[in-house]
Amino acid sequence: MQNNGTLIFVGMKINDRLRDELDTTKASMKPFFRDHDPEYLQVLQIDNNDYIGKVTESGASFEKLKNMHLNVKTMLKMIIPTFSVAEDAIKIYCHTPKTMRTF
Repeated sequence: MQNNGTLIFVGMKINDRLRDELDTTKASMKPFFRDHDPEYLQVLQIDNNDYIGKVTESGASFEKLKNMHLNVKTMLKMIIPTFSVAEDAIKIYCHTPKTMRTF
């Protein structure tokens, strides 16, 4: 099957509290974000909302998606130790990219 640019995004919607926490993170945490690098966190806009998470190409294994879920949760905890991520907050999205941006 040929990939037509569709991506799988594992992440969560950025609410106001999370946005405030991300905006005030220490400069030492900025390396967790790198444009277009699947090893790092990405901020994507989906349906006029911002989401934070990790991106992979379609066709990823369930094991890879589980690892991405855990990795997103772990990275967010490292960046914002006081922020609690609910078990059901991180979801899997199918996304045809327009633009990606970092904080």
